[in-house]
Amino acid sequence: MQRKKLLIVGGGNLCLQILQILVPRNQFEFYVASRNLEQATRMCNLVRLAALQQDVPARIECREMDLTEESIDRNAQTLSRIKPDIILNCASLQSWRVITRLPKTIFEALDEAQLGPWLPMHLAPAYALMRAVVQARLKPLVVNAAFPDAVNAVLYKVGMAPTVGVGNIANLVPATRCAIAQLAGCEPLQVRVKLIGQHFFSHFVPRRGLPEEANFSLSYWIDGQDCTDYYDPGDIFSSVSQQFRRLGGVDGQYLTAMSAISVVENLFASTEVDVHAPGPDGLPGGYPVKVGMGRVLLGLPYGVRREVAIQLNEAGQRQDGIQAIHADGTVTFGAQQMQVMDKMLGFCMPEMKVQDAAGFALELGHKYQAFAEHIRRQGDKHAAQQPTLIRHVG
Repeated sequence: MQRKKLLIVGGGNLCLQILQILVPRNQFEFYVASRNLEQATRMCNLVRLAALQQDVPARIECREMDLTEESIDRNAQTLSRIKPDIILNCASLQSWRVITRLPKTIFEALDEAQLGPWLPMHLAPAYALMRAVVQARLKPLVVNAAFPDAVNAVLYKVGMAPTVGVGNIANLVPATRCAIAQLAGCEPLQVRVKLIGQHFFSHFVPRRGLPEEANFSLSYWIDGQDCTDYYDPGDIFSSVSQQFRRLGGVDGQYLTAMSAISVVENLFASTEVDVHAPGPDGLPGGYPVKVGMGRVLLGLPYGVRREVAIQLNEAGQRQDGIQAIHADGTVTFGAQQMQVMDKMLGFCMPEMKVQDAAGFALELGHKYQAFAEHIRRQGDKHAAQQPTLIRHVG
């Protein structure tokens, strides 16, 4: 069978981690598109050479692609030449990890704004990519890794929804299985889980356990027997944040990479595979889904209606700083979360139209860079004022 063409857009760390796992398996024709062609070429050569250590003769073709308004025509031409079966979008104007590099107290204060107000940084490149896909008149399966809980839902309103997302709720599932297995005295492979929840929930739980206002639905089976509600959710998710605490940041993207692979590898499988993913078919938040045979379908547990699952995720979305996504794609942001952005960065965006995302992203990027530079200078000044201790060795 002819291998499918996989195009990964965005040549950052997540792209690298995905390639490191996928390329040695040699299941796809690989393409990588990035605004930094030299960096992408070096990265792809690294992966190719590493694969050859295992005698896998991998081939990865690199293309230049800048996801801006001015480059849509050129990007559409690039897509038309490649004709990818799957596009995996890893592009973002500013990764969520950037603010984690701030001093701990400052990061924690800014993190109270949640991810919602940072939406322009993820939406703008995804919108440009989907416009190029439409212009190229292609119908690939598009997998979005850039804040898919919200980005996919916004793009759905303007008729350009990616097929599905990766990460977020999927990253919470393995630890949830482990926690239930520990309570039940069995192995994690004996536990099957169906979990519904938005990014706020999947971000909060691994760090602090169950939030006070918890918008989620959890069903689970042990050796095929429905055991839902056998164990207190507080105990399950407390175990997730304590016994199964894990590395985050760049290292934590390994979980997102594995989530992406579980989706990408199975999109054209001959049978459906149960996984978890955010933003399927433009829905807000995360769900259990079935992937395979060139499609993605909801895989909700029996008794959980689609509209109830959506309502849970919309409630989580409000906790994440997005008050509503309207019928025309306009986004209204939470006043409380935006106040944090205004106070700390001087950035205020009560509402945003899809076509204005790039402009807001530019403004937000400039204001964050100025803020981070101010914090850095303060830190340098403070360090310079500290007494220097000289240790004499006799």
